[in-house]
Amino acid sequence: MDSQRSLCGGRSNRAMKRIGALAPFAPCVLAAVAAAGCGGSSSGADLGPAAKFLGRWERDNATTFAVTCTMVSGMFNPWNELQFERGVLSDASETSTVCTRPSGLAFDVDKTGAALSVTDPDPYTGDKPECVIDLGPDANGFPIYLDLTFTSVDFTLLAAVKDKAPTAMLSLAATGVIAQDDGTGTNTYVQADTCTYTGTNDVYHRMSQP
Repeated sequence: MDSQRSLCGGRSNRAMKRIGALAPFAPCVLAAVAAAGCGGSSSGADLGPAAKFLGRWERDNATTFAVTCTMVSGMFNPWNELQFERGVLSDASETSTVCTRPSGLAFDVDKTGAALSVTDPDPYTGDKPECVIDLGPDANGFPIYLDLTFTSVDFTLLAAVKDKAPTAMLSLAATGVIAQDDGTGTNTYVQADTCTYTGTNDVYHRMSQP
C-alpha cells in the first residue's frame, strides 16, 4: 500500500529514527472495555437489549494487556474508563474519547445476553472494527498514532456480589501499526512499526447507569 496515502503505508527512515520516542508512551495505551454484572440497571424499553451494560465503567486493576511491536512493547490500556451508550445501528456504542478515529466502537449483545461483542464489520463504516489512538508527540513534536484493527473485543458480565457494583471483564485481540506524521504539514503519515495487542483479564465496575 502507498505509504503516503494511509496510516498503514510503508516505512520511512525518518519515522524509524523517531520510533524511540514511543518508549514513554508504551505503558500508557490500549486495552479494553467494560460492562456490567448482573446487578440492577435502569428499566425501560427505550434502553434496548444492552440496558445492563449502559453507563460508565471504571477499571479496577492494573492492566494485564500487552502491546508487542517490532521495536517497542509494554503493558498498555488507555481505557481507564469505558462509556457505553445505546447504539443506533448496534445495541451499544463505546463512546469514550480513546479512539480519535472513528470516535467509538459498536457492540452487540451476544446470544447469552451476558456479554457485549464488537460488531464486525462496523455497521457505521462497513470496515473491520478499528481504533486509532493518539500516543502523543515524538521528540520533534510530530504526532504518533497506534492504529488497531480488532479481531475480537468482548465485555463479559461477572457473577453478581451482594452489595457490590456490577463487574465485567474485558478481553480483546488486535493487530496494528505505529504511524507518524511525516513532518511535511500535509497530514500524511508513514508506518514506523507493526504490532499485536492482546488481553483477557482487565476487570471493570459499573459507576453509573442511565
